[in-house]
Amino acid sequence: MSIYYQIPPQSRMVNTSTIFSAVFNAVTPGRYDFTGTTACQNVDVFKTIPGTMYLIERMNAGGNVSEDDFLSSIITFPLIALRKKKSGESILSGNVPVTNYFKGLETATWFYSDKQDDYLTLSLSGLFCQTPAMVGLSPLQVQISMVIFAIESSYFNKFFRDQLRPSIGRGNVA
Repeated sequence: MSIYYQIPPQSRMVNTSTIFSAVFNAVTPGRYDFTGTTACQNVDVFKTIPGTMYLIERMNAGGNVSEDDFLSSIITFPLIALRKKKSGESILSGNVPVTNYFKGLETATWFYSDKQDDYLTLSLSGLFCQTPAMVGLSPLQVQISMVIFAIESSYFNKFFRDQLRPSIGRGNVA
């Protein structure tokens, strides 16, 4: 089952892809450590435009090892965090756990950009051991990609959060 959204047809689709890398033994001895790796925290995904509403519709997660090896090496479950760079405000109500690889995870996350020179940032935390299949693997990589719509319609943005107007999208706004 899919979630259906009626967004303005002129909305731009923004596809993002971010690869996080954790080197074995680099931060934590005997581990691949995404949490302690500075390069995996608050990575700029894209620059946002003030006055624009964004819909993060779908997320995908994968890696450079098989899903079975990925799952069997987890010590601390990896978590994805999305934030606005300038304010540090979390975009999600909580972090997204990467309990397995996923494709097309419907996120239905909306956020509004109101600052100049701001960015959507992505962080990945998690701690992994090295399974026999991963011996010699460096780095362990996790790729997070997202499908985002940028909605630059002043009409849509003006009425998006106004819960007193149930007629939004039906063309009869009072």
